[in-house]
Amino acid sequence: MAIDVADVVAQYGAYYKPGSDNQQNLRNMIYKPSETAALFAARPTEDTIYRGTLASLDRVVQPFQKGFTPISTITFQPNQFSLFRPKIDLKETPDDLEATYLGFLTALPTNERAAWPFVRWWLENHVMARKEQDLETSEYFTGVYAAPVADVPGAAGTAMDGLRKIIRGYNTGGRTNLGNGAIATGAPAGDDVDFCTQVEEFVAELPTHFRKKVDLVVMSPENELKYKRGKRKKYGLQVNFLTGQGVSDLLTIEDFPNASIKGLESHAGSNLMWTTIAANRIRPQKKAALKDTMAVKEFAPRVVSAYTDWWEVLNFEVPEFLFHNDQDLA
Repeated sequence: MAIDVADVVAQYGAYYKPGSDNQQNLRNMIYKPSETAALFAARPTEDTIYRGTLASLDRVVQPFQKGFTPISTITFQPNQFSLFRPKIDLKETPDDLEATYLGFLTALPTNERAAWPFVRWWLENHVMARKEQDLETSEYFTGVYAAPVADVPGAAGTAMDGLRKIIRGYNTGGRTNLGNGAIATGAPAGDDVDFCTQVEEFVAELPTHFRKKVDLVVMSPENELKYKRGKRKKYGLQVNFLTGQGVSDLLTIEDFPNASIKGLESHAGSNLMWTTIAANRIRPQKKAALKDTMAVKEFAPRVVSAYTDWWEVLNFEVPEFLFHNDQDLA
């Protein structure tokens, strides 16, 4: 895919004027960072299938009697899921910029286009940042894997199954909430205070021995804002906006200070809300280092290619320890 220089030429003319101010005047797009993956612990693996098992034991205590009356059975519930293999394939022709205002990105006396300043600037300022935005906004939550058509670039949101599909699958299989399924909250209340109460009631519905173990209640950024506004109104919290003091109080959940609200860009537009213990959020990865390493080669004379691929997935080791509401499950 060739560089689109039409806007550059239209704005500045098709010429290059040497000068030290050129790069200072070049502003890069601000891309959305990936926050979702940071919540999941990396699990390096050499396999493309992750296998985990939940072991549990039935009751063992009973009243004493002289006779030997054994009880209890240990059970195993396996959980197996696939890693997915995203990739990045790119191709550019730096020569397209040489006679333009952005010619300083090509100003190196060598025929090796891969060594031109454009390539490093392109990869460091745009490709890596855009990769994180793509994963965050299209794959980690809303993604639904689709097998690619030969020689046709895959569509956005088809490189892997995201958390929404994974949670839906575990819910359909009757495995979430210790096998009890979704916690009924209904749609988010229109009133901010009422929504704050809904979130509090959601956490209160967790099994008692999990309430003090969960650390985050994950939701959309829109609902995070609604919760903060609701909590401020409900409890009359005052925030010092100069020092930031009190901001964290808006994210914690009343009566359950161990748990905080976490709004993620990946969940934008969804009313699905979920929580689990931190150790249950896992990110199996194969060839993980390649995610942040691009191979750069001369694709053809004067054409630079950059590419990489890796394996990963965000998932839950024990689906039974995952708790979610009844929204956006279909």
